[in-house]
Amino acid sequence: MLAASGDHYEAQLKDGRRAILTLDPVLQRYAEQLLAEARAPRGAIVAMAPDGRILALAGRRSEPVAAGRRSKPGDAAASAAFDWRVATAVWAPAASVFKLVTASALVAAGVDPADKVCFHGGLRSVLESNLRDDKHDSRCESLTYGVAHSNNAILGKLAFQKLEPTALSRFAHDLGIAEAIPGTELSGGAGAVDIPAVRDLGFAQAAAGFSGSQLSAVGGALLAVTFADDGEQPVPRIVASIDGVAPPVPARRRAVTAEVARAVGRMMMATCEIGSASRSFGRHQAIHVAGKTGTLTRTEPFYMEHSWFVGYAPAERPEIIVSVVLGNPENWHLRGHEAARRLIDRALDHAGVPSGREKDRTAKITSTRRVGW
Repeated sequence: MLAASGDHYEAQLKDGRRAILTLDPVLQRYAEQLLAEARAPRGAIVAMAPDGRILALAGRRSEPVAAGRRSKPGDAAASAAFDWRVATAVWAPAASVFKLVTASALVAAGVDPADKVCFHGGLRSVLESNLRDDKHDSRCESLTYGVAHSNNAILGKLAFQKLEPTALSRFAHDLGIAEAIPGTELSGGAGAVDIPAVRDLGFAQAAAGFSGSQLSAVGGALLAVTFADDGEQPVPRIVASIDGVAPPVPARRRAVTAEVARAVGRMMMATCEIGSASRSFGRHQAIHVAGKTGTLTRTEPFYMEHSWFVGYAPAERPEIIVSVVLGNPENWHLRGHEAARRLIDRALDHAGVPSGREKDRTAKITSTRRVGW
């Protein structure tokens, strides 16, 4: 159990010591509000400072209300409970967020983000005909376009033609999304990756994010913060001090080169300016955002659609990192990028950075409350 105390949260440790956490009560409560508004049976939101401090760690899941009855996501008879562990658990497919890993490997392999590749289709699949030059190729676009618009044919074709499976797997490990959450303060995983060893259609589909990769909300934040900081990755931390003494800050590690990180960061800006997140952000905003959307439906063990957004703002000098994942089989009330936009606006307004958008008048934040921990 932890309690909000003024501008911070405090927690009683098992040994009797008192810890002050890095969580920001304003952002923590707002993240929980967004999850409640989304009404998704499973969802998580993480807000992080560029130095690795966790500012919000929120999760929400459905629980059965009838004894002896097992609920499914979307079951009308299920109640919802906030549970921060949903944000540190690896339960959602990485979907098109994994394209950031593939794009990193492609840039490192010498692919110019602006070079054109000809393709056909790719909106919702990667087919065998997408992997090689084909008579149906009717359009030519760049890697940047492929990432910004989540085009599966472009990413699948480039990965099939330019990458070895070991190289793609190595970048997933280098970026930390195939590991446990680094550090000792948070239990759980950043992600799990299983890339096919043979360069075939299955490999191309994995490179586009259809299979072979899962991600936690914390893992999504770690991925985003790496591109926000020129390829260096901080260790996420949630303890600000214990009995008034601040613990040492773990050293950052180099995940990818600065050149690769900056190239992928520009692709993430294109995603928000002209690509799959442009409806929420757009290019004419006062604050530029860099991010990546992801959407993927799974039918086993039950039908569930997943909606992702990971990113950072302002894109030029990041102050807030966000990661949102929502799992929902029914009507959508908020998509991942919509919840992320509102959280970014709130975080920047809270920090005194005007977002350029009118404040959300529907948002209401309670003064004090306790949250389960």
